[in-house]
Amino acid sequence: MKRIALLLLLGLWAGPLYALDLLELGPRGQKWNKIRESSRFMAVAADSIWIWPAEPRANLAPQTLARKGGIYAEVLREVLPGFLGPALAKKPGLESWIDGDAATAWNPEEDEELGRQPTLHLDLGATFRVNRIRFHPRLDEEHRGLILGSFDISTSDGTVAAALTAEYKSLFSYTETFPNRQTVVDRSFTSRDVRYIRLSSQEKEAWEIAELELYSDGTLPTGEFTSMPLFVRGGSPVWGQVKANGEDLNRLPFTLQTRTGPDEEPLVYYIKRGDELERVSRSDYNNVALRRYTTIGVVEEEQGPILPNPEWSPWQTVSDGLVLSPSPQRYLQFRLLFSEPGLVLRDLAFEYVRRPLATALKGEISPLEVEPGVETEFTLSLEMQFDPGRRDTGVRYLQVLTPAVVSQVERVLVDDQETVFSAAYQPGEGFTVDLWQRVVQAGSFVQLVFRAALFRDGTPFLVRAVDLRPEEGGLETVYQTVREGDVDPFSVGGQLVVRFRTPSQKLVQALGKGKALITPNGDGINDFFALSYGLFMLIQPAPVTLSIFDLSGRQLRQSYAGADLSGQYTQLWDGTDAQGHLVPPGIYLYRIEVDADTGHHSWQGTVEVAY
Repeated sequence: MKRIALLLLLGLWAGPLYALDLLELGPRGQKWNKIRESSRFMAVAADSIWIWPAEPRANLAPQTLARKGGIYAEVLREVLPGFLGPALAKKPGLESWIDGDAATAWNPEEDEELGRQPTLHLDLGATFRVNRIRFHPRLDEEHRGLILGSFDISTSDGTVAAALTAEYKSLFSYTETFPNRQTVVDRSFTSRDVRYIRLSSQEKEAWEIAELELYSDGTLPTGEFTSMPLFVRGGSPVWGQVKANGEDLNRLPFTLQTRTGPDEEPLVYYIKRGDELERVSRSDYNNVALRRYTTIGVVEEEQGPILPNPEWSPWQTVSDGLVLSPSPQRYLQFRLLFSEPGLVLRDLAFEYVRRPLATALKGEISPLEVEPGVETEFTLSLEMQFDPGRRDTGVRYLQVLTPAVVSQVERVLVDDQETVFSAAYQPGEGFTVDLWQRVVQAGSFVQLVFRAALFRDGTPFLVRAVDLRPEEGGLETVYQTVREGDVDPFSVGGQLVVRFRTPSQKLVQALGKGKALITPNGDGINDFFALSYGLFMLIQPAPVTLSIFDLSGRQLRQSYAGADLSGQYTQLWDGTDAQGHLVPPGIYLYRIEVDADTGHHSWQGTVEVAY
């Protein structure tokens, strides 16, 4: 739920947020290429990151040089004093293969070093999904016979950032025994991720290529950019809203994830000396591998495991433009996932406040296992620590974001004493509790007792503390996410995720239905058959239909309920067929069907119609 929606819900209006600070990436802030820890299938410059356009059936080769790619010949060069090794070299005229001009060509005999059997590498400059390759010599009478008959073509996806050392996968080949006889080689194949194309000739006769064409299927592999852990001077910030290219994140087709921690090492590195493991820095870890390959003699250390740092939070997806990772923490790391061709990101701005609501917020929920679709009483327990030396700490509102169907918040306890509160519900999103009086006492123990039904295994309960601070010109809305922790000695788990007690629960289950006998005569009594049903474990919306059949199996009526997510729903049947005519008295079959990503699922039963 967006900030303005929350303020309207609370009946408040926040004026200009003058006290918010910004961490900016892009032209007006830290440069993308300076804060990159890693990237995959992405282009990165100082002022922007992007994935290239990919139109279906478009020839990718002519834009190779614009993408900073190139075409090279594999040659032998002195890689170390006295040692020859393979290297890539530019060759005059070779770029005519990708210039889009069928009247220009290159053949290996133009270069004294190569001969008729060279290996050539084309670097597209980015990774695309390719499903067709085409090449040919010049097609005039003089040159059309210069066919490349014996060769192998293989591709690599660009995971390794060097064409020469990439792992190649064969695409197709012709041999001297079974040579190519076509002037124009044109092959379609199942789409594969391609950045590098390697052409190895075994041809003994003269040959040339005028154009080498690679065609896109219109899609790209998901691009990924991961920042270095970023530090904000001036304490431990509480992160809030994020904007990209000056817009709300939900308007842009990418995923942003964050994690936070107390230091600059979200991963822990170990080296192994004999049977002992020693924790080291990332640079020392990498130096171990370097010494093993460059040092003559025995090196006692070897690289050990790389493990998540337990002091860092796991990756969490930014929701409704708000950072959900725990605060306050001194470091923030983010990860961007791009999937739409042609997407460019220039500006990314993280809002934060330097003064957290609390020095620590921990929470857990109980019970941790429930029956699917059954309304259950839950207790959400929170421990709050405040800095007694500050007067601007404290919590007034608690926001619980969850897809569970919440029916009622029954009571709120502060330090085991029931307190006055009010609750506002947002179906499918959770609820917000107004505590009426701010909680400010260090070590406060707050419990929310509420009833809810779950329709997804592993249902999360994301909890945020919210307060409004007076600032110049208005009020400042401050959020702080609650971190999982064991705060209630009488419960077990210390988690904010609830699982199904029966994980094999069916996707579709009837929870209840109207009377199995209906009398659709218009008297207002039993005129409708009401079928209530639950959908479980749906991650993406799935089409749902209700069909009515007679006992011979003939379909009489079908209603489309649209695409639904996990939850509880009700559909009605008024006893009519597809033409709107009342069906004769008798027994009828009904069937609920869901086309989910896990397959086709259904549930069925009977209903009697009488007059």
